[in-house]
Parts: sequence; structure tokens; C-alpha cells
Amino acid sequence: MQEMIKEYLRHLSLRRRYSPHTVAAYGRDLAEFEGFIREYGGGGPAQPGSIDRLTVRSWLAWLSRSGRARSTINRKLAAVKSFLAFLHREGRVESNPGVSVRSLRTQRRLPRYLSAEQAEALMESFGREDLRGACAAAMIELFYSSGLRLSELVGLNVSSYDTARRMVRVMGKGSKERLVPVGSAAAAAIAAYLDRRESSFGAPGREDALFVGRSGRRIDRRQVQRLVAEGCRRAGISRGTSPHALRHSFATHLLDRGAELLAIREMLGHASLDTTQKYTHVSVERLKETYRQAHPRSGM
Repeated sequence: MQEMIKEYLRHLSLRRRYSPHTVAAYGRDLAEFEGFIREYGGGGPAQPGSIDRLTVRSWLAWLSRSGRARSTINRKLAAVKSFLAFLHREGRVESNPGVSVRSLRTQRRLPRYLSAEQAEALMESFGREDLRGACAAAMIELFYSSGLRLSELVGLNVSSYDTARRMVRVMGKGSKERLVPVGSAAAAAIAAYLDRRESSFGAPGREDALFVGRSGRRIDRRQVQRLVAEGCRRAGISRGTSPHALRHSFATHLLDRGAELLAIREMLGHASLDTTQKYTHVSVERLKETYRQAHPRSGM
């Protein structure tokens, strides 16, 4: 079964053009499932033909007993169902036992986002006198200005940013390319950062990484996460704020100020409008909270 998992991951990478981060996540989930199958079957090699609906349900129960969140369990189940569907299409198994297994019901959680004041404080949390501060400020400004995913930001090259048009070309999920506007504050921060970078490492080539660390190499996800956490501490923002909260803030603040949902969907790179519509719930909740606080007879 391990070889079949490797073949499936190659399929996701080469044929479906999933990002390395997504392929790695699928690999971890499927390795965990394969380990459960071996233990469930008495320690012998996991055989795809022995997997049935009861096997998948037993695995879900085991995940639940181990304290996994329902959203996490559903993500893992989606990976396994996709793998089983692949095996069935390829004729490796006679039937697909994942078809009849339903996801667990989850309570829809509203995305975490910053207020406009918090976002402003975060933007100003880094001094821009050195390369590290200038890079952090430019990245955080671009997150909030253009609503990028973390993987999209670290994957940007110098050629991705059109300084004249103030647009950034992003390679999103499924290798889908999109253009997103860059605000004037973000453009100024990027320009200041590039000046600092050139004085430290020389002029970058068009296909060099846009954002680099102290070593001059492409910045990675963990470095960005640490910088955002550091900025939040400096700005007095509660713990637990991730780079993704800036993407949520971008969408929420656009919607609050009258931007059309379809336009926000295009800028975020969502495949479905349903994914973008979660931000309407955020705005409704804010509207209700304002009403509760301001109306003397709200009764809410």
C-alpha cells in the first residue's frame, strides 16, 4: 500500500499540479491511515483490497477518541476518500468503500480577522531601518493589501511584482495564476525593502525570490509565521493571530466597505463562491454586534 500511496502523491503533484505543501499534507494523512490499517489488521502489510466501509469508520472513531478536532478528521477523511477513489479508477480495488462514508458535522467557525485599527498597528510594528524590519513590514503590508495565502507569498519571485502597474502575479492552488492589486502603502514598503536588499545583496534577478532572509535565501513559512507573531506582540494584539488572519482581514474589510463578493473571490483565488461567502457571515455578525451595542431596545 505504501507504493500505491507514493504513486498517488506523484499523481497529485504531476497530473493535478497540487502544491508541494498540499501533497505533503496528503502524504502525512495517508501514512497515518496506512499505519492504522496495519495495526487494525494485526500488524501485517496493509492491503487496499481489505479496506471496507467498516475499516474507514473504525479509523474515524479512532481519530475521534484520540481527541482530533472534527475539522481535522474531515480533512483527513477527504484525503483518504480521494486516495480510494484513485485506486478504484486505476482498477486497483473492485469498489470504493469511501463513497458511503460521510464527513462529520462541524459547527461553522467564523474566520479570525483583525479590526482596521489592529491591522494598522501591525503594519507599523516593525522599524524599517534594517533589512529584517523592512522585509517584515513589506510582507505584512502585502498580506493585508492583496490577501495572499502564506504559500503564495513565500513563492513570489521578483518578476511576480509589477512595480509600474502595482500588481502582483500569484500562483495559487492547482497552479492557477491570478493578478491582484497592490495598495500604495504596500508598494512603498516593498520599494523600501528592495532598496535595503540591494544594498545588502546586490540587485536581484527577475527570477530570484522576492522575499529573502538574512542569508539572502528565500524566506520560508516558519520565518514568516514568527515575524507575524512578533509583530502582533509589538502591536499588543492577542496571541494566536496567524498570517492567514491578514488574508481574512483583507476580505472582511473589503466587504465591509462595499466591494462585490465576486471581485473578492477573484482576488482571493477561491474556486467556489461558497468559500468566499463565509465573509458575509463575519459582516452580519459585526452588524448585529453594532446593533446590540447601539440600539436602546435591541433586546439582543
